[in-house]
Amino acid sequence: AILIPELLKTLPFKVFATSSIDALVHAVESSLSPKATAYTKLFGYKAIEMIITSYQKLVDQGKEILPDLMSDFLTASNFAGLAFGTAGCAAVHALSYPLGGTYHVPHGESNYAIFTGVLKNYKKIKTDGELAVMEKYLANLLNCNTDMVYDKLEALLNQILPKKALHEYGVTKQDLNDFTDNVINTQERLMANNFVPLNRQQIYQIYQELY
Repeated sequence: AILIPELLKTLPFKVFATSSIDALVHAVESSLSPKATAYTKLFGYKAIEMIITSYQKLVDQGKEILPDLMSDFLTASNFAGLAFGTAGCAAVHALSYPLGGTYHVPHGESNYAIFTGVLKNYKKIKTDGELAVMEKYLANLLNCNTDMVYDKLEALLNQILPKKALHEYGVTKQDLNDFTDNVINTQERLMANNFVPLNRQQIYQIYQELY
C-alpha cells in the first residue's frame, strides 16, 4: 500500500516496473478466478486497461512521462487490489513463490517470469469462458488478433522490464521438480482460484517451457 504518494516521484524505475506488473497480474488472475463477481471484474478489467494503456504511453513517449502517469498506476493498482481481495490470485502467484523464495527474485518480477506461461497453458486446456473474454479485451487494447495477445502482451511488458528465462536466475532442472512439489504441497489456497485446475504434470510443463 502506498501511504505517501509523493514518494513515488523518486521510485527507481525497476521497482515501479516490478510493482506495476504485479498489479497487472492481480487484475488478470482475479478476473479469471472462479470466485470473480460482476463487481470484481469491473475493477479488474478497468485496472488492466489503465495499466496497459499507460505502458503504451511510456513506450511511445519515453520514461520521462512516468510522473504524469503515476496517479493512474496508483489507482489501477488499487482497483486490482479490490478485485483480488475478493476473487483471489491463482497459479501465476503460486508458481512464482518458489522462484522468488529460492533465488530472491522481486515478487513482481517472479510473477512476470511465470505470467504468460500460465495463460498459454490455460488456453491449451480450455479456450472458451472467461479466458476468451479476457483475450478479446486484451486484443482490443493491444490492437491485434486474439491468437497474438500473449505474444503482444509479452512484447509490451518486455519494453518495461526485460523478461528472463528461469535458468537466467540460476534455476536448475532439479529445481523444476522441487518447485512443482512446493506448489502442490503448499499453494492449494491459490491454486483453488485457477481458471482451470492444473495437475502436477501441467505445472511441471509450465516450468519446463519457461526454463
